[in-house]
Amino acid sequence: MKKIESKVEFKDTHNLIAQKISSHLEGLNKYKKDDQQKILELCQVGKLLGTYFNDFEIKEVTEKPDFVITNGQVSIGVEHELILDNEAKAKEGFYENICEKVEINLQNDDSIPNCLVNLYLKGNLSFKVNDKVNLISDLTEIVKKFILTDTLIENKIVRDAHKMRHSRKNVIPNFGAYMQKTITKDLIFKHIEKKKDKIATYRKNTELKQWLVLIIGGLGASSFEVDESFDMNIETDFDKVFLYEDFRNQLYELK
Repeated sequence: MKKIESKVEFKDTHNLIAQKISSHLEGLNKYKKDDQQKILELCQVGKLLGTYFNDFEIKEVTEKPDFVITNGQVSIGVEHELILDNEAKAKEGFYENICEKVEINLQNDDSIPNCLVNLYLKGNLSFKVNDKVNLISDLTEIVKKFILTDTLIENKIVRDAHKMRHSRKNVIPNFGAYMQKTITKDLIFKHIEKKKDKIATYRKNTELKQWLVLIIGGLGASSFEVDESFDMNIETDFDKVFLYEDFRNQLYELK
């Protein structure tokens, strides 16, 4: 496993990502599930390109593989694979979806100014799917009251909240302190194996070399990090395999 060094300064990252993906985000709706997934893929691959392969652009957004990138001379198929703790992500996704519905409610309320609200959720929440409608209604009122009066009313969901100026109305759940898990060889092999039967199709569809980008290192208990003493050898038909730790912006070449 080889760690790759970025030559891009952190302050330039945001603009570089925007250059890579802005045109591909047009027409995507962050509140539609399929579009959410593609937006996430675009942001992560755009960040990877902007900070490590800045001579490459996203030429095409496809599904088999996810992307075709090019530097004007060489084109490459890129498959994106996100590695998560599925049990932890299911809980995070439940509350993230509720906050998205609260955002939509607030967008339709002209009395609420644009701002970003971070909600720090209480520990050991155990609400179920049947509670969702009531949770959305209750949380909408909690957030409205907080935005307008700076008062967090007594409730069963949120222990603290903070707000700041923003270009639109945005509600973000924060799940508090957590212990991030270390990625394992077994997990990496499992996710490479998932793509094993698709490589031939990707080559046939594109007639290009194929890269597999394994993404870890988000914000939340569902994410993983790299122990840098970790090392492994990969055998796969992908021409290159990368492990990308998103939040820390660290890239490792596995093959």
